[in-house]
Formats: sequence, structure tokens, C-alpha cells
Amino acid sequence: HTPKPGDQIVVMGGDNYRIGMGGASVSSTDTGEYGSGLELNAVQRSNPEMQKRVANAIRALVESATNPIVSIHDHGAGGHLNCLSELVEEVGGIIYLNRLPLGDPTLSAKEIIGNESQERMGLIISPQDLPTLKAIAERERAPLYVVGSVTGDMRFVFVSEETGEKPMDLALSDLFGSSPKTVMQDQRVVQQYDAVAYQADKLPAYLEQVLRLEAVACKDWLTNKVDRCVGGLVAKQQCAGPLQLPLNNCGVMALDYESGQGIATAIGHAPLSGLIDPVAGSRNAVAEALTNLIWAPLQQGLRSVSLSANWMWPCRNAGEDARLYEAVRGLSEFAIELGINVPTGKDSLSMKQKYPDREVLAPGTVIVSAAGHCDDISRIVEPVLQANGGPLYYLPLSGDTFKLGGSSFAQVRNAIGDVAPVVQDAAYFAKAFDAVQTLIREDLLLAGHDISAGGLITALLEMCFADPAAGLDLDLSGLESPDLITLLFAENAGLLIQAKDEGIAKRLRELELVAHRIGRPATAGQLTLRYRAEQHTFDVAECRQHWYETSWLLDRRQTTPALADKRYRDYMNQPLRYRFPASFSGKKPLRPSRRPKAAVLREKGSNSERELANALYLAGFEVKDVHMTDLISGRETLEDIRFLGAVGGFSNSDVLGSAKGWAGAFLYNPAAKAALDRFFARQDVLSIGICNGCQLFMELNLIHPEHPRQGLMRHNDSGKHESAFTSVEILPNHSVMMAPLAGARLGIWISHGEGKFYLPEPEATYHIVAKYGYESYPANPNGSAYNTAMLASADGRHLVTMPHLERSTFPWNWAHYPNKRKDEVSPWLEAFVNARKWM
Repeated sequence: HTPKPGDQIVVMGGDNYRIGMGGASVSSTDTGEYGSGLELNAVQRSNPEMQKRVANAIRALVESATNPIVSIHDHGAGGHLNCLSELVEEVGGIIYLNRLPLGDPTLSAKEIIGNESQERMGLIISPQDLPTLKAIAERERAPLYVVGSVTGDMRFVFVSEETGEKPMDLALSDLFGSSPKTVMQDQRVVQQYDAVAYQADKLPAYLEQVLRLEAVACKDWLTNKVDRCVGGLVAKQQCAGPLQLPLNNCGVMALDYESGQGIATAIGHAPLSGLIDPVAGSRNAVAEALTNLIWAPLQQGLRSVSLSANWMWPCRNAGEDARLYEAVRGLSEFAIELGINVPTGKDSLSMKQKYPDREVLAPGTVIVSAAGHCDDISRIVEPVLQANGGPLYYLPLSGDTFKLGGSSFAQVRNAIGDVAPVVQDAAYFAKAFDAVQTLIREDLLLAGHDISAGGLITALLEMCFADPAAGLDLDLSGLESPDLITLLFAENAGLLIQAKDEGIAKRLRELELVAHRIGRPATAGQLTLRYRAEQHTFDVAECRQHWYETSWLLDRRQTTPALADKRYRDYMNQPLRYRFPASFSGKKPLRPSRRPKAAVLREKGSNSERELANALYLAGFEVKDVHMTDLISGRETLEDIRFLGAVGGFSNSDVLGSAKGWAGAFLYNPAAKAALDRFFARQDVLSIGICNGCQLFMELNLIHPEHPRQGLMRHNDSGKHESAFTSVEILPNHSVMMAPLAGARLGIWISHGEGKFYLPEPEATYHIVAKYGYESYPANPNGSAYNTAMLASADGRHLVTMPHLERSTFPWNWAHYPNKRKDEVSPWLEAFVNARKWM
């Protein structure tokens, strides 16, 4: 809304530090040109826990019946100068310099105004709503500072109340007036690269080299350490299939837990083809982003898509400004031809590193991010070949002949190439995109993959990698190419689709798609390929090991080397296998008339409260949000609560380790400690501690207080955070929540750094509810004693679990769900229903 004079200007978040003060003057100059101190000050360090606290406070306002926020802006590039000026650009305002919090008292006025400390928000709120915001911020432990007010005088002023100094006093018309045009002058520099040289009889050796190339090879070393399930709204992440290999190029986040809709995202870039021809680089980057995105059904097909273009370019070097101009124009014209928009972007125009004796230029690159509204998150297609499925088709989208320029194959041949393929016909590309979307909506596709880094042969193998049962019998003789090497390794934009059955041929003709039937599933573990007089057979497992090897070598630098070696040896021997409970119907439970009260307990830094609240709500509870500040202040006593859930996340940023900080909040705050003690003394209550909450309950010794030696949670044996979709075997048990699920073997998410159960007593003295599906790493991600995944108290009323069952409650949550099942919910929701029924 439009701010009014007297409205309050508020900053929420952390203190001011000398961060980002190099700013554009450093980030847009050559690395190495300035001293390290100035360059360090250009780096924007992050504080995600602070961001979460501020976001929680703002979310409370946004989700109120009446949202009191008048205006809001994030704090980033330009610091307060950008954030606060845009809040008051229609009216004017005054900022009191001394009210801005200082983490570094040596900051000058300029540095206070312009620093780019992250995880802060600026907002405007009316004076009468300020007490509400302050109460919420206090509850969320989100620092809040009233730093100024709206004036209505059309000026933007910083002033010190202590000294009267005014380091800034500008008319808004001067600040927001039209900026001068930037004129870049350059001359074209023609660079001709040699054609790629190769020998036709060395296909196996070339394939092995390409599969090992970083751009092509497995990215498990990246995906195994980042939380890919946080929030319980991740509908599609990188890993796929029974072997959980990172093959998905399209990511989808659900918008909520009910609607089945989400946001699909993908990226594309083509730096090597951009070296040959900047226009080809732009068009190929857009094409790659779109062929990655295509596998999610979008509400309006291609019209749903918006792009963001991030230009990474070594400007102010001979010919590079001219190449940038051509690349930008090429992307613009291609987007217009496709009928999609590029509403946003970014540039980093200093992609050069200076050394005392030489300079290194990065290849000019545009990184294209694509996003669109996915209106059915249950129909996303993955690159996992179905052994019992229908035929495989190749859909060329470039309209160009097969060319090796700019390819990964060229790179392993120590070349760039003379000519790069490019999308020739934007109209057909757009038509084909929407036609494939139609096939997805009509449930005619079982699997699909794009052709990009590594070419056609890499895409074919990758479709076989994630499932040991996969194999292919191929005949590529119908494709026109100079030779088999060019055909297999050219990176012309295209798609591979596996049909559900033979009936797709008629539909392909109706949609006027150029489609070549090239093969069908065959002997497991083998890819047999014919091309005219040539025939080759590739062992899928051997190729997968080549593809995985680079990830293993990188993983050894971040993981305990022996365990990185074990992951490399054993990942293919631990496929996901399930055994569902015989009584499980898959139906969403009906809402009961009697709903016991459950409390979702969180601390600053927790990040799993929403998914736990939703699981409890679906199971039939009335759910209450309880922050530690509620217990400490006495606002909440838990007296009417029947079920207590301590959530996952990173309380206190985990800097104290294994929820020790959260446990200390109980131990050193009498009101909170008394409320918890009274709750656990009752016989009519249940509880669950998940991940960070599991660490809390173990640290407080709430599960086996009768033992002479306390069990604890310790760092994973790997020495790092582990993220995976693994499986657990539910043992015969007397846990209220888990007993009816005994005998089941189910997929489940884990995401933790300190998930190792240290259990000093004999195994028989513990009530172990569930163990990991395989005893060894990586299926057991932490090295827990007795392979423990879940543990219950002696009476079965209190449960602790490192795996996140609350993030695994829907089939679309699972990274691999049996495709023949059409369940509304997963079996994990039964655990919460069991709790409600017991009450």
C-alpha cells in the first residue's frame, strides 16, 4: 500500500558489518585487481537462521486475517540505501543512523548506510500495528528495530539523533530519476576454432572419458550433503529410481500440502557452444532449460514459463562486449519467437582472473533459469527407464544436423569445435514442447530425458542407471549423421521418451511430432546399439561406475575417505525395496469429530514445523504452534496438550551441537523445564522427537531415563551432513505409533549431521522400533549403534526418530514410490493416526 506520514520504518534481522562494501566496484572488476581485504568485504556472508526467524515473524503477519504490512523490501545489494529508499520512494522518509544495530562499531556512516549484510528485511507499518509486530518478533526471537518514519516531504534522509550529522539528504527525484544510458563500444573479434578430431574405432574409450567429465558425471557428491526434503513440500528433487541417483533435471516444489500444484524450475547453459557462436550459446541455453523443465506438466504449457538470465561475461576485453551484445540480442529474439518472457536477470561482467604473469578469461555464458506453474505434481516424468514399459522414441528439437562443436566430447578431445548446433526453428520447438506436455497429461509417457551434456549416448545410459533392472535394445540406423561418433556425442537439443505402450505412435502423428522409434527395454544391465553395419554392446553397470567415479573422487575430499570409498563400492547394492503394510488402504483419513490437542514444539532455527503440523492435522488432531519463548514466558504450559512433537531443523544453528542449545533452553529456564517435566509425568500423553527433536529428547534423557548410562546423539561417521531418501525396516514393537506398522519396509527421508545413536547399553535393553534397510553406509547414513533409526520408551508412548516420517507422508514426497500404487497418502501418516486413535 502507499505509506502515509507517520508510518514507522522497521528493519528486522541482524547487525551491520563491513560486508559488501567492495560492492559493484569489486564484483564487477577482475579478481586479483584489489587487495584481499577489499575483496573479502565484497563477499555477502549468510545467516540462514536469522533469515528463518525474520521470515517466521513476517509470515505470521501475512497469514493473519488482516495483514498490517504497508510495504516490504528485502535487504541485499545496496544495503539500506536500496532497501529503505524503495520503501519510501512515493512519499519520502527519515532514517535515524544511530538506531541501526552495529555489529562493528568502527563502521563509517557510509558503511552503515551501504553495507550488504544479508538476512534483513525492511518494512513499513502503522504506529497502531507496531505493538503486534513487536510481540510476534519477540516470540520468534527476530531482532526488530524502529529506525525511522515516513515524512511525506519527498526526501530521503539519514540523520544521527546524537550528533545531528546528515550523511545523506536527497530529493527522491534525484535518487530515482532516469539514469544515464550506458554506451559500450567494441569491435568484433572473429575467433575460429579447429574441428574436433577423432578416430571412429575408439568409441568405448571416448565414452568412458565423457562419462567421467565433471559436466557429465554423477553429481552425488553435491546432492548427498544438502537438505533435499526440507519443509515437506519437495515434490521432485535431483535423485531418482531405486538407486537414488541424481538424474532429474527438473525440480518441483509443491505450493501447499493439499492442492497438488507446484512451481517447476530448471536451468540451462551452453558455454562452449557460446564460444563458437554467442547466439548459439544463448539459444542452446534456453533450449536446455526448457528441455529440462518439460517433464513437469505446466498449467498453460510453454506459456506458463518465465525465464531469468544471468550473464557471466569477461567484459572490457577485446571483442567480448560485442559478443555479449550478440548473445543478449540472440536470447531476446529467441524468447520472443517462443512466446515466453524474460522478466528478470543479473549480470557478473568481470569474469577474468588476474595473475602476476597472465590473465584467464571465463567463457561468456548465460545461465538461464526457467520456472512455471505445475498444476499436477503427481505426473512429473523422470529419466528412469521402466523395464516392462513400451518403446523408446527420439524427438529431435534443434532442426539442425548433428554437430560436435561445443560438446562435452569436444572437451575430452581437448577441443572446442568449429561449428555448434543450434535450434533453427523456434516455432516447431514451441509446438513440440506443448505436444510433449499433452502426452504427459494423457499419461502416455513412462520416462523421459533431455539430450544435453554428453549427447545422445549419455542420455540413453542415464535412463538405465537408476534401476538395476533396466536395459535397452537400440537401432539408430534411421537417424542421419556423418558417423556414429557424431550421432552419439552431438548435443543437439532433443528428447528421449519411453511410451506406456505401442499405441503412442498414432498420437505422435496426430500431434505432428517428429519422432523416431529407436528401441525398447531389453536385457537388464545391457545397452545394445546398432547403427547400420555397426553394433556395440555396453555394460550399464560398468558405464555407471565410470559416470560415478568423478563424484567419488570429489566426495573423498568432503567425507571420511573410507566411507566415500564404501559409498562408491556399495551404492548399487542397496536399491530401495519396499514392503507395505497389508492393512494400508492409501486413503486420506476422515476428519474425526473428537480431536485431541497436539503441540508442535520449535526453537529458533527449527525448520520442520509446518510438515509436522500438517501430518498431525491430517491424522485428526487439533494442532497448536508452540515456540520455546511461549514455554519460557509461561504463555504455554502444555496442560491441555495430549501429543507433543519436537520438530527437526537446526536449533541455534547447531553451533552447540546435537540440540544442546535447545536442551539448555529447558534446563536453564524453570518455567519451560517445569512444563516439560509435568507433561512427561502424565500417563495420558504421547510424544515424538524428529531429527533435531530426537537430539533434544536424547539430550534430556527422556526415552530411557532408567538406564545407568545415557544414550546420546553424535556426529555422523562421515563427518558431514547427510541427505538421502533411504529405507527403514519396522521391527516388532510396542510403540503406540509404530506397532501396527511392524513388518513394513518403507522409504523415508533423512537429513542430519548428528544422527548417530550412541547407545552404551546392550541392544536388548533398548526398544528399537526401526532399523535402516541396509546396515552399511550409505543406506545407514550415520553409523548408529545396532543400525538404529527409531527408538521408543519402555512403555511405547514416546518415540524418537532421526528419519523424517513427517516429510514422507505423501506419495509425491517420496523420491521413489511404487508406480503401480495410486495412494492419496503414504503409510507414514498411519503412525500419527495410530496416536490419535490411542487417545
